[in-house]
Amino acid sequence: MFFNQLLLRLRVTPRRFPQASAPPRKVCTDNPLTRWSQMLRLGWPKHCHLPHLSVGLEGCTSAFNAMNSIRTCMFYGTAVPPSFLSLSKAEDIKNIRDRQCGTDDAGSNPETTSLVLNRVAQFGKEAFFRGQWAENFPLVALENFTHRSQSLFTCRISSVARLLIGHENRGVSSKYIECDNATISDESDGQCADCVVYVPQYGTISSLNVVTSMGIALFYAFLDQNFPHSRSLMTETTKRAFCPNTDDELEALLSYQRCFRERIPTTHGYGVPSRIDPRPIHPLYFGKNVENIIDTHNHLRKLLLRACSDQRRPGKGRCFGLSVLCQNEIDLRNLGGIVRSANAFLVDNIFYFGRRKINVVGTVGTQHYTPPTYLGDLYEGCGSSIEDMEPQLNLMKKRLDEANVPCRWWFLDCGHKFLYSASRSRVSDLQDLQGSEGSQAALEAVKWYETRYSDPNCMLSLCESEETLREAIREGVLLVVPQEGILPPLHILQRCEKILTVLPHDFTDTVSAGLPVAVAAGIALQRLSAVMHPNITTL
Repeated sequence: MFFNQLLLRLRVTPRRFPQASAPPRKVCTDNPLTRWSQMLRLGWPKHCHLPHLSVGLEGCTSAFNAMNSIRTCMFYGTAVPPSFLSLSKAEDIKNIRDRQCGTDDAGSNPETTSLVLNRVAQFGKEAFFRGQWAENFPLVALENFTHRSQSLFTCRISSVARLLIGHENRGVSSKYIECDNATISDESDGQCADCVVYVPQYGTISSLNVVTSMGIALFYAFLDQNFPHSRSLMTETTKRAFCPNTDDELEALLSYQRCFRERIPTTHGYGVPSRIDPRPIHPLYFGKNVENIIDTHNHLRKLLLRACSDQRRPGKGRCFGLSVLCQNEIDLRNLGGIVRSANAFLVDNIFYFGRRKINVVGTVGTQHYTPPTYLGDLYEGCGSSIEDMEPQLNLMKKRLDEANVPCRWWFLDCGHKFLYSASRSRVSDLQDLQGSEGSQAALEAVKWYETRYSDPNCMLSLCESEETLREAIREGVLLVVPQEGILPPLHILQRCEKILTVLPHDFTDTVSAGLPVAVAAGIALQRLSAVMHPNITTL
């Protein structure tokens, strides 16, 4: 344990591979993880899905979160680029790499990163707090652990608003929340949140990744604007209809959620008050060791499962019916974020294959409480054809069957169609990554994707009504999550009955850069768990 903690502080793995918190020394021109950024040179989307909503970010100053937040806002088409409130210019983003952002044409004029970012991001407080938005649009803060926080299940997120996103570690500044019209001061930039909303969670962690939280909020703003009948709000009537087996069980469930609407326990010493327990865990688990947290949380999950028992898959054992399958080969950073979201929502299992080693930077410790199950390396000691991988495939199938995963598989589309289609013209790149046999299999995977993407019977959106989604996943689903811009192996895709999209097909913008994989997965897991188990929305 001490050795692992030392390595984390040094930001290296046991093999001394650098962790993903700093930029690489050498930039790969055709790095599959950064190909999406070529869309940035096109500027902000001309067609905005949320034309009256702007986003302000108190944090997201690192390159990873900053670029993911820009990409997420572009996907939803907010009215203007996001404002980085604590930064004054693009060069202030930590670990940002200055690279050529021109086209692939030899005669194009290269553009520096800062020039491109100035088209898709705003810096400073002026535009967000004192521009035209400040006077005409309410301020909505996304924050939990405040007395003003209200559940996402009890209110709609206005699509005519300024959405304030807090710092990764400190959240939204209290000066914007603990105020009213009579106490607004210059310290709070003359601003006070009109509404404070939080995303209900059910894990050991006390928060979600900041960009994932923003993505969920923007999804519901889009949903409530365009498909308001696709979700129902929790009311006192529906809350009274929720009856767990005993009053003690109800109180246990309510006390867990109640913490999100109260101030987090802190200790007052020198300087700024700090959390009683510095770990990013739920307040009910403060002071407990890992073993006690696991035992206590397992008991909570049993109570949640009992409360959702009428929606449980018949004859399939005591489980929530939602699992995840990921590939861990090239896109190492996003898997950690997916584990974190799986911990927060009602996910039974998270499986992965490829490299055994997981980049734990994005998990924030949740891998201790929601341990991913390793299924092996499909390509270890064999070729890339299905026949060569048959032994590994059979072993994977056996392990999945033992875990009682749902028979229904869905592929999660993260809006990367433009990246998948580009693979047809990048055969040489695919050969470098996967070999000649692997490149052919990858092209077959693209063909599978394009064929089903054009078939309405194979498509399903998270914006469908609750009834439609609930019927489609009545017996549970295994969600297949891709790597950044790379489709899973063909034999995995062939098991998938549906392609699940975040937005409906008609709203997919051809100039969109898609969503970060971890953000798309977090949105999907939150929406599906809420739809599958409507009783939890009453807590």
